[in-house]
Amino acid sequence: MKLRTLTLLACAALCLPLAGCKAPVLAWFFVPADDSVFGTTIEATADGGLLMGGGYPSTYGMYTVKLSGFGDVQWTQAFSNRTPDSNNSELWRQEASGARQTPDGGFVYLGAGHFYRDELPEKSYLLVKTGVTGAIEWSRAYAPVNPYDADGDLCATNKPAALQVTADGGYVAFGSSYVGGVSLASILKTDAAGNVEFHKVINDQSREVEELIEAGQQTADGGYILAGHGSGDHGYAAVLIKLDAAGNLEWSRTYQDTADGYGAEAYAVVQTADGGYVMGGELINNITKALIHGCWMAKVDANGDSVWFRRYDSGETVQLPYALAETPQGDLVAAGGDTVGKPLLSKLTAGGAVIWNFTDERLPGATGKAVALTADGGCAVTASGISSGTVVFKVANVFPVE
Repeated sequence: MKLRTLTLLACAALCLPLAGCKAPVLAWFFVPADDSVFGTTIEATADGGLLMGGGYPSTYGMYTVKLSGFGDVQWTQAFSNRTPDSNNSELWRQEASGARQTPDGGFVYLGAGHFYRDELPEKSYLLVKTGVTGAIEWSRAYAPVNPYDADGDLCATNKPAALQVTADGGYVAFGSSYVGGVSLASILKTDAAGNVEFHKVINDQSREVEELIEAGQQTADGGYILAGHGSGDHGYAAVLIKLDAAGNLEWSRTYQDTADGYGAEAYAVVQTADGGYVMGGELINNITKALIHGCWMAKVDANGDSVWFRRYDSGETVQLPYALAETPQGDLVAAGGDTVGKPLLSKLTAGGAVIWNFTDERLPGATGKAVALTADGGCAVTASGISSGTVVFKVANVFPVE
């Protein structure tokens, strides 16, 4: 196991936008009529609109809503977890953890579950492909082989976490799979028709560190980066894993704030234009796992070696940064929550210094879960909370359009 110690830098917040830049403003916000919806994803679509994905944590099943660029509802779709022929549950046990537009103008969603009579584990990877208006075209469940099972059985418990349409028009899903004793990172790659190209558990740490993957994306070289967190003999640590285009391991790293005696959890990762990666999460107590030590963000190079690491005090930037994006100018935006339970969007320099924090008293209580930059220089955010419902909102003047 390779533990990485990240050098702590002082972070001076810039509370106002830089000279010559417009201040961020709330352009609009949308609250689903169904207050049981839990939103998890957001993506800008080719027509200038937005697609939000989520679901119903208490009753299972997935939910999506297509919005115009002005926040008007164009259509909604709830995916039933009942089979049409039997009234038996299909056991779609998770809200959509990925929702993306496909090259044909339709959409693809990632969830967890299986289908009646398919004989797959109850908690498998689930892909649902729809047409332009949200009508289902096909849906399939998948589970990887457990590399620690002598009989070659499938992993019985899988937790998909993130989805992306790949450069070849196919789909890649990132998550975790239980292999006995711990969960390890896993990846599913399919073609555009949902046929498996590879689905594997990433056996990178020989079960020394549990890996709960929260985020992932295809990288500029055609490979993949996965981020999450886990625990092992050295305490709680953020996890970053790089794979090649075939899903083979290139490197795996774990990170902690050892100088201050804190473990770390990573919730988000983004590859930057220079080929490195920025990840973010929360510092935690290695004994109690209490998330009370503040937000952290870090930049690593293409090999996973530290470039910078910043720890932020309470209120200095987002708490629980679940989503990150890089602007065309190389700045960063992060979505999470503030100290009183409101959704918060932070803009930071490429070096992690805070430029501004944005929230609005009109927004309901929630935590930012996903961000999508828009072509007009704005940023759309999906925010949600188990007890507070979901809101999608757009912030204007996030970055200049050149």
